[in-house]
Amino acid sequence: MSEAEKIKAKSSGQEVREHILDTASELIFQKGVKATSLKDIAQAAGISKGTLYYYYCAKEDIIYDITDRNMTMITEELMAWVRHADREQSPQQLLKTAFEKLVSSGTKGRLHLSLLNDAAVEGTKLAEKFHRRYEEWRQNIREALDRTMPQNKEHNRALSYLILAVLDGMIVQKTCGAEDIPIDEIVDMIFASM
Repeated sequence: MSEAEKIKAKSSGQEVREHILDTASELIFQKGVKATSLKDIAQAAGISKGTLYYYYCAKEDIIYDITDRNMTMITEELMAWVRHADREQSPQQLLKTAFEKLVSSGTKGRLHLSLLNDAAVEGTKLAEKFHRRYEEWRQNIREALDRTMPQNKEHNRALSYLILAVLDGMIVQKTCGAEDIPIDEIVDMIFASM
């Protein structure tokens, strides 16, 4: 019995599911979604294909759960920014902190891009999930902007789109090897235009 199967025998179903998702995430990050098979995932996880099929009978289900988990983590980080948006810090400082945290997340950001690439195919469950989550993020950002800058409510809708676009762009640049993204200057430019 392999080490992973011993762990599986002792673990709860949720722990096994998390192990599968961690393994699949790493493979997708390394090889891409299309080049990663269920067989690859089972082998890398150290479990039998039967065990994998018990938890996930289709690669799309694994991808959906990885996407959900990844987007939930990013959402939690964005929501931390939103929750702190009505505190004493300026909106600029809060946004700088959120950008720094999200851009420095490394593997999470790269995985997000890989999944986003797959979600670019319209009409898929993954595309719908990304669309819903991005709309949720944008709404949350707008609400935070409206609370911290009520005098700019007419521009906050557009600003919420801009913030998400800049965030995605910074993640792309970081993934492509950009060392020092001038986050402070970018945020200052965003707010200087208002």
